Amino acid sequence: MSHIGKWAALIAAAVLAVASDAHAQAVTDLDAAASLLGKASGQPVRPYSTRDFGRDTFKAARSVLVDAGKAEALVESLRPRLGPGLIAFVGTDTSLADPPAVGTEVVVAKGADQFDILRVAASDAVNYDMLTEDLIRKLKEWDAAYGIDIYMASSDTITFRLKTLPPDLHAFAEEVYEFCPDTVDQGVGSVEALAKAIGRDRVVGLWWD
Repeated sequence: MSHIGKWAALIAAAVLAVASDAHAQAVTDLDAAASLLGKASGQPVRPYSTRDFGRDTFKAARSVLVDAGKAEALVESLRPRLGPGLIAFVGTDTSLADPPAVGTEVVVAKGADQFDILRVAASDAVNYDMLTEDLIRKLKEWDAAYGIDIYMASSDTITFRLKTLPPDLHAFAEEVYEFCPDTVDQGVGSVEALAKAIGRDRVVGLWWD
């Protein structure tokens, strides 16, 4: 079992322990989601999430700080327990606050769908003249074409899984590169390498410096 898989199993057990029985109803309000987040993580719940690399607070969300290796597994274990109108995701992982927060943020918030993750995180690519809604429009195109699962978003970073691989991975990698040049220029080094990584992992990581 992988390191993440082990943490997923441990965290899943913690989430299930919160339920009173095997048929516990999904939580439907933010306070209940925050309680679930705290119990599953074993960490104190903050009455906010952060934006702008940890420097601004968003008080309509709740968050905890965990080790980076535990964050994704915690999100995956929480999501089945959240009812409609609630979202969970990995948030800020590099804090520029003074003093900086230590750990990776896991966030629960109100949201109609996964694209509200970007709105809660206030993700943008201002260096490329793209604001939050511009990024959402592109992600919705990919979601309609292939199905995507956004699980991480912060000030300038978004990560999602592809539910279906594009039939032409090279063409898709070219499209990703056009949308987010740093995936190649500051990342894997070539469109060919990007296509190979996407085909292998079914994960697309975007960031704009």
